[in-house]
Amino acid sequence: MLEAREEDLEWEKGKFFVKGSSDRAKTIQEIAFAAYTNHPQGMEAGLEAVDYYDPPNLTFPFGAYICVVDIDRGTGQVKIRRFVAVDDCGTIINPQIVDGQIAGGLAMGMAPALLEEIVYDENGVNLTGSFSDYLLPTAVETPRWEMDKTVTPSPHHPFGAKGVGESATVGAPPAIANAVVDALSHLGVTNIDIPITPPKVWAILKEKGVAM
Repeated sequence: MLEAREEDLEWEKGKFFVKGSSDRAKTIQEIAFAAYTNHPQGMEAGLEAVDYYDPPNLTFPFGAYICVVDIDRGTGQVKIRRFVAVDDCGTIINPQIVDGQIAGGLAMGMAPALLEEIVYDENGVNLTGSFSDYLLPTAVETPRWEMDKTVTPSPHHPFGAKGVGESATVGAPPAIANAVVDALSHLGVTNIDIPITPPKVWAILKEKGVAM
């Protein structure tokens, strides 16, 4: 397209041009269009490149999660009264996407903490093979998440960004489980395996003599 050898070309943001002659240039849009519509004979149409981000070190997002729960002594139902999440994913490029990732991650973390469980009978038959039996959180069960952020730019990323896709999913289950255990700690409860279902909590309350 520029009638020049590859080694005589230079790249500037958005375009290629001939060394020493910046007016002889083609934009990346022109190049992409030609690659699909006017490609050289003997070559397949298309334009693609593969590159890998290989940072000199790893990035570490972090956060803090605080959960407050109510427990119904009559049913064993656990209700999240308040959940505060503060995340640090470095420099935030798109705040709306980050908020969506965190809110979705919190809901995903709540699910195994309180609802999701694969149950088998004595013959190994899956009793939770449909959404009628395998419980997923909906807008009804999901509380209003209180979210905030701190910003600690990563020194190993060109924008200072860090990941945020799974941080809330990792932090939410132990925060919820610890809140339930803390609520029952005066009864001598030190651990409850997740999911913390109403029958499981009610059985503990009955054993301790406080179930209604």
